[in-house]
Amino acid sequence: MMSFGKIVVFLVLILVQLIHCTRFTAPSLDRTIYYRNTPPDPFGHYSFEFQTTNGITTKGAGNENGAVGVVQFVSPEGIPVTFSYVADANGYQPTGDHIPAIPLHVIRQLEYIRTHPPVDEIRSRRW
Repeated sequence: MMSFGKIVVFLVLILVQLIHCTRFTAPSLDRTIYYRNTPPDPFGHYSFEFQTTNGITTKGAGNENGAVGVVQFVSPEGIPVTFSYVADANGYQPTGDHIPAIPLHVIRQLEYIRTHPPVDEIRSRRW
């Protein structure tokens, strides 16, 4: 079974790969055309946003309780990709059309695990 942490790492790796592909297939004259950064204030509130000539746009904000943001870029196939995220006490939660849905059989398996008690491995091996 994949843990939540492994799923988050997997999704971040996919995002890095997509951004990596976009960056190296873009023209060499890419420039940042808009940039705004508000560093953390005494209460921990911050925000940032930027846009580049090759179509990458990102906005984010947060505080000591978590962060929210949105990222947009064009894939190497020319498809616009947009995803948003929330990072808080419940972990990193990305949403977007390009993120694959969890298959129904996996949801059923997780529900089965949640509703059944764990097996005592030592007692189950005794004859």
